[in-house]
Amino acid sequence: MRIIKDKRGQARVIEAFLASLLLISCLTLVPASPRAQNSTGSILLTAQNVLLSLDSNGHLATLIDNRNWTALQDSVEAALPLTAWFNLTVLNKDMNILNPFPLCNAGAASDKIVSVDYVCASQGSTYAIYVLRLQLSEVGLT
Repeated sequence: MRIIKDKRGQARVIEAFLASLLLISCLTLVPASPRAQNSTGSILLTAQNVLLSLDSNGHLATLIDNRNWTALQDSVEAALPLTAWFNLTVLNKDMNILNPFPLCNAGAASDKIVSVDYVCASQGSTYAIYVLRLQLSEVGLT
């Protein structure tokens, strides 16, 4: 009988339940702050990492020596995220463009484009130095 007569505990439980409902409703109704998408710093690191990883075993220089431009384009495209736009230009030591057509996957997707120059050397019997200029941007980056 004591449980039925003591109403103070029940009021506190109801009060705690209503307070938790109020907090949950406030958290669901207030919009979350928008997260900043990739900054240009992370895109720069992505571009550098792609070129370094593709050239870790001399793969880039071999493709350039063989003038296999489609394989070079496919390799870069496979190494990048799907949301990335790229344009790759291959230059010789005199800074003349070697690739006869643009190596890219589409038009520029953003105003923020990062450009990375990467120097690689041929591993064949004829020593050649190449400069790869990778321009990179991500879709939705403002």
